Amino acid sequence: MLKKIWIALFCGVLGLSFLIFNIFSKQLSGDNHENRLLTGLPQVLQSPLAQLPDQLDNFLADNSPFRYQLVSLNANLNYLLFGKSESDQVLAGSDGWLFYKDGPDAARPVANYQGLPETFDSEETLAAAAASLDRLAATLAEHGCTLVLDITPSKDRVYQEYMPDAYPIVNTENRTDRFVAYLRENSATPVSWQYEAIRAEALADPDRLLYFKTDTHWNGMGAVLGLDGVLQAAGMDAVDFSAYEFVETGTQTGDLANVSALYTIMPAETTWTAENYGELYEQDPRTVGVLGDSFSEYYMPYLQQRFAASWRLTAEDSLTPEKAADPGCDLLILELTERNLDLLLRLLAQF
Repeated sequence: MLKKIWIALFCGVLGLSFLIFNIFSKQLSGDNHENRLLTGLPQVLQSPLAQLPDQLDNFLADNSPFRYQLVSLNANLNYLLFGKSESDQVLAGSDGWLFYKDGPDAARPVANYQGLPETFDSEETLAAAAASLDRLAATLAEHGCTLVLDITPSKDRVYQEYMPDAYPIVNTENRTDRFVAYLRENSATPVSWQYEAIRAEALADPDRLLYFKTDTHWNGMGAVLGLDGVLQAAGMDAVDFSAYEFVETGTQTGDLANVSALYTIMPAETTWTAENYGELYEQDPRTVGVLGDSFSEYYMPYLQQRFAASWRLTAEDSLTPEKAADPGCDLLILELTERNLDLLLRLLAQF
């Protein structure tokens, strides 16, 4: 009898929660901040019989009443009380900083930050990458296009003083440093790796942030500094960083704050742009193309001001032998952030 009462109470509470939620749903946020697709009813109905229980469980968990509010409350308490992130993709640092910890396609970001030897590429891997990069550059050159490789730094080493003490730096030269050093010595293709320059600027003025505290990306200031290195590698000039006049252009909520369900307590961050960028350079008559990841989105507004024409495509989907044979630009920037080094190796292996 007692069991039946408990079952009835459980069903009653569950049913009542659906009723209350539907009544007040217009006043409650139902936005998905998790950077993933939630399980929908079609997925449940179309799933094989063996997967049906798991899919049904996922559906109920993803669509339960007050889900976003409860997830956010749990994440906020865990962060405020213990300084921890609920997400396995996000690492909580000090002073409100969040860092990218891991993800389905990431090349072990924290291990790379620490410089753990097991992340280092073998001599054979490095040699193959250098040869493939030069073959890609040669193919592009045959069609009147110059290649520059841009490897963009993650913010963990740039702002390493905010990383948790539990993840000490073992080797100051990490996988990316070694990768770039090998390419610069054994490849004829220009490579931009602006870690040292960006780190120096971050230390010179700690209050002038070059990356977002709660987002994986650099902001408009960091993007300019990164782009300067790219264009210098391509043989172009860059003014001193102090010549840029940055203005606030708005605010945004960081992707790491969203993924870790901390978007309700993490403050919105200021976005910046160098308003005088176009005045500092003569317009280049060439067309520049970018095959990159999300980091290159931040320097596209500057390329649009400096070049007669510009375009950007996703490297993962668009860097193919066919594209190399018909680049549609005079200068091609291949940009990938350092946590995407495994992706870069796979893309270069096509050439």
